[in-house]
Amino acid sequence: YTSIVPTHAAMMLELPERDFATLDTQALRTLLISSAPARRETKLGLLERFENSRLFEAYGSTEAGLVTLLHPEEQFEHLGSIGREIIGSAPIRLLDDAGKPVAEGEVGELWSRTPTTFRGYLNQPQATQAAICRDGYCFVGDLAQRDAQGYYTLVDRKHNMIITGGENVYPSEVEGVLASHPGVKDVAVVGRPDDKWGECVQAAVVRRADVDVSEADLVAWAKARLAGYKRPREIVFLQADEMPRNATGKILHRTLKEKLAARTASGN
Repeated sequence: YTSIVPTHAAMMLELPERDFATLDTQALRTLLISSAPARRETKLGLLERFENSRLFEAYGSTEAGLVTLLHPEEQFEHLGSIGREIIGSAPIRLLDDAGKPVAEGEVGELWSRTPTTFRGYLNQPQATQAAICRDGYCFVGDLAQRDAQGYYTLVDRKHNMIITGGENVYPSEVEGVLASHPGVKDVAVVGRPDDKWGECVQAAVVRRADVDVSEADLVAWAKARLAGYKRPREIVFLQADEMPRNATGKILHRTLKEKLAARTASGN
């Protein structure tokens, strides 16, 4: 058994086939992926390479502990989902900005309550008040939607959302489209200030070493798969070590946004 984050999975899947073939993967019986949403291609790659392993995906937070779980037998039917509430968790609430429940299939703030929900942030009463409601539910900044069967899908972090021309764009959707291009190793999408639209979509891409891909290639790829307002207006190519991440491998979108703004200002 081992627990990994999507960054670990991506690194393992980059191992050349000839090298991977020398490893005994049959001993790995259970894989748990968590800490950040796992892309469809990543999970399919894990299922292919670790064919003897049962794959689970969990969603949770430092503040709430584990909240949902997607079981191995549910992976293909609900591949993009984070599953349903784990045993012991209260029903998840998806709320709009006014605190009202959203309809099935619509995006709302994900409020959860588990046996391990925290009591508050140390010496930060305002942050605690914003994160915890009266009956013990907490909100850590995630947006999600629920289907008719009660399965949840993470949409994005609330503070990552891009508003362009009055329309909401969730970076994870654009990232998923660009990541499906065979020449893309990693990608992150942020909003860039724009005089006309308020913000426009900007993508930072790490290319695969063995595939030649240009900005025009990725723009055309996105054009065939995304509505016009969701398409990247600019694509910046970075080296893998230039993509800012935290200790668990999550891309730091706010840091990336600042980094790209500074790069534009300097003309590089």
